[in-house]
Amino acid sequence: MPTAIRTQHSFLLYLLSISAFLASLTQNIYSPVLPLLRDSFHVSLARVNASVSLFMLILAVMQLVLGPLIDSIGARKILLPGLFLTVIGSAGCSLAVRFDSFLFFRALQALGTAAVPLIAATTIGHLFSGHDRGRAMGTYQTLLSFAPAVAPVLGGFIGSRAGYAGIFWLLTGIAAVLFIVHVLYFPSSRSEGEPLPAEAKPVSTHTSYRTIFGSKIGLTVMLTGFLHFFIYFALLVYLPVLLTDHYGLGLEWVGLLYLPMAVSTLAGSWLFKKIQHRIGLTALLFWGSLLISGFIVLFALTGMASLAGLSAALVLYGISSGFTLPVHTTLLTGEFPSIRGTALGLYNFIRYAGMAAGPVVSGYLQVYVHPAPLFGLLGLAFATAVFVLLKWERTGKPVRST
Repeated sequence: MPTAIRTQHSFLLYLLSISAFLASLTQNIYSPVLPLLRDSFHVSLARVNASVSLFMLILAVMQLVLGPLIDSIGARKILLPGLFLTVIGSAGCSLAVRFDSFLFFRALQALGTAAVPLIAATTIGHLFSGHDRGRAMGTYQTLLSFAPAVAPVLGGFIGSRAGYAGIFWLLTGIAAVLFIVHVLYFPSSRSEGEPLPAEAKPVSTHTSYRTIFGSKIGLTVMLTGFLHFFIYFALLVYLPVLLTDHYGLGLEWVGLLYLPMAVSTLAGSWLFKKIQHRIGLTALLFWGSLLISGFIVLFALTGMASLAGLSAALVLYGISSGFTLPVHTTLLTGEFPSIRGTALGLYNFIRYAGMAAGPVVSGYLQVYVHPAPLFGLLGLAFATAVFVLLKWERTGKPVRST
């Protein structure tokens, strides 16, 4: 590949990764100021929490809508309006004087940001191939994973000094800058960098879904992705309860104990970039998933015994998650070159469904089963599913980085 093209692709990789970082930041940054929103708008906390659920619901549904559109009309025609909506939605949230208006602009913000991570992963999958694709996905996942670690800290810092409006003005400024940069540098349709190959013929969404679920790789990634995020979000909502009720920690310490898992996830993404060219992607997927299930069982065994054991389990879990998640997107972009947007949109929808179901189902089950054995059972169930999928997938040809 000529040096000029390689440089252009590297620039687009970091531009798209930073844009996806913005989308994740938009999703997570205002969680610490939910009580401030309640007091500012004089509404119940339940209504404020509904804004979080509304954002997630729109993100999930739009994945199914935007994926096929990206494949059919191209990424630029979706990305630029999406970033523009993000600017309008963020500014509107800052200026809203009634909570109904705030919800409306928050919904616009969700509509705009829904496209960004999907387009980022789709375009990166098109720009790079072979082991370069794996390394690029590792870089993308690293920046994407960094946002949940810094967002609550940043949101609390800005919110305490400039109120909730300060948070959304920050998001407005970042989105506006990224919109201008993408107008100038994101490839126009039919030029190199657009996800849809020139030789690909449009297919119906129904046909695309049949192709994805009919593929062993596609179905395996979808199922492991759902289970991973189901358990991950069940763990996220249980952890503060464990730390406050069992260990008696204050909220400031609870927030700090999330950091080891977040930082170790970044380390895992870096590890993926180093080892993905030596090990087949399918092997990485299964070994990573088995390690995740094992460390969930370790968390179940040590979580109530000591803070040191709990922290060690979370760090190991974060590392295994960090090097497994880039495998999902790398496999999907390689397996479905002509319908990458549809495949990644479906994957995002399924993992968002796991995020939504995990806290609800685990919370219901904890009425009947103590959390420690419950997480042990979840880890064992995940491991069992991985072994079944491994046996089924090995009847076909293993997939390596292509």
